[in-house]
Amino acid sequence: MERITKKLNEIENQYLELENGIIDYTNNIIKSPDLKKKGSKFGIYEQKGKKMMLRLKAVGGELSTQNFKDLVDIMFKQNIPFLHLSTRQNYQLHEVDFDKVKSTIELCNNKEMYFRGGGGNTFRSILVSTYTGVDKKSNFDVIPYAKMIENEVFFIDKAFDFGRKLKIGFSNSSDDEFVMAVQDMGFVAKEINGKKGFKVFAGGGMGRGSKIGHILLEFLPEEDLLKAVKAMIELFYDRGDRVNRMQARLRFLVEKIGIDGFRKLFLEYFNKESVENGIIKPIDYANFIPNLTKFEINNTDENYNQWIDFCVKETKFKDIVSLVLYVKNGDLSKEHAQKLANLLDNINSPIVRATINQNLVIPMVHKSALPYIYEFLNNEIPEIVSESFSIRGQIRACVGSTVCMIGVQDSVSIADSIAVELDNLANLYPQYRKIIFKEAKNIRISGCPSSCAGIPVAPLGFIGLKKRINDVLTDCMQVYMGGILTESIQSLAFEIPNLIIPIDEIPLLVRRLFEDYLEMLQVYDLTFTQYMYERRLEEF
Repeated sequence: MERITKKLNEIENQYLELENGIIDYTNNIIKSPDLKKKGSKFGIYEQKGKKMMLRLKAVGGELSTQNFKDLVDIMFKQNIPFLHLSTRQNYQLHEVDFDKVKSTIELCNNKEMYFRGGGGNTFRSILVSTYTGVDKKSNFDVIPYAKMIENEVFFIDKAFDFGRKLKIGFSNSSDDEFVMAVQDMGFVAKEINGKKGFKVFAGGGMGRGSKIGHILLEFLPEEDLLKAVKAMIELFYDRGDRVNRMQARLRFLVEKIGIDGFRKLFLEYFNKESVENGIIKPIDYANFIPNLTKFEINNTDENYNQWIDFCVKETKFKDIVSLVLYVKNGDLSKEHAQKLANLLDNINSPIVRATINQNLVIPMVHKSALPYIYEFLNNEIPEIVSESFSIRGQIRACVGSTVCMIGVQDSVSIADSIAVELDNLANLYPQYRKIIFKEAKNIRISGCPSSCAGIPVAPLGFIGLKKRINDVLTDCMQVYMGGILTESIQSLAFEIPNLIIPIDEIPLLVRRLFEDYLEMLQVYDLTFTQYMYERRLEEF
């Protein structure tokens, strides 16, 4: 703690610069881009409506129940209306008043929730498999390793002064290893003869010039983990392009010198490093089990059984399950967040995790608590239960033009209009509701060409723009298809030529695609992702 306090004191002047920058911006002394330079390195950005967004980094989206309660208390104290769950497992505080930014930072710091990185040209939030530690099929729990990296990188100043951002992630099994292949540096848990380590990817990423990464190392022993991350930080700091921003991501360096040349360069940096791993605290999840609250409540309601089917995932522990809480568009009002904090207390859950699909997962719940949780949610936050059955909120969308300063289209409302069509389709064919519900998350909507919604790997994606049609400037979206990352096929999404369509035509396009997909299921066993990959080269 003393080490962190010292570092916070060192960067206090940067917080003050941000506070003064907000004052200058309010008084029209500086412009919006100048304010962005002062705040983005902390994950703090201006929103529309003269408000600020504060992006709280959380490794793998994990917060202890106590920290979640602390965050809710801060929201009430600072009158912050809602938080947003991002596609990188962050907790974003939205609509923060200009004069409350500095005090919100201090309140979070006091609860050991720190703002450093998370935006701008810095080391970004670490992505982690949601069910690590409790999943039946996992190799080993990777979140202690990810937390160690986050804790150590916090003190490496070079990691917060790159030419562009650097993103890394950890997977606990090969099931989602190709999510790691689209990180700047991705680690997949791997064991060889009982020895723990990682398969390492490098040079992946989304955005301009999206790339699927290369295998950098087939096996990195666990004791060399920090050494590898530190070497990559040093390499990127030294060799990343600081002149041409459009060529400044790590993947462009890999492309420039080739993976063999890059691997050689990386090993030169790696072999010069002598840093050792920080403290890695393994988590014995079995120790949580005796404290999980048990209930003697039954529920035989049909909707309850459907909710179980949609929201519950078995774990490796007897009578312990993981529970998904579907949060529409990833937005939680402070009042709803307070009720969720109460629920976590009542079931004595130790942790909660945000997912890349903008939902929340309670990793450990005693099965007997499920009827109580369902009843609690139905009474206190019925929206969460209803979102378990509706397509609304399942489509991955960025915050869009109503919030974001660079947004072109309102991605959230477009996602909702698509969901209405898919809900109607599910009502027409109730036997396919679960399939439609499950596959809807593979639709991704971005309000601008940025990759906040992950369009480059989307099976079906849309990017907001404006186009002149019949001499009228029209709200449109560019269509992308075919993003797929499996063991046998790795392909980025294709920009469909000449398929730029007005936003009011998008819901019917999506419905037609799903109708065709459901028809294909009568003959073929395939996912929506596979279906869209097969259709990517067709003319529309």
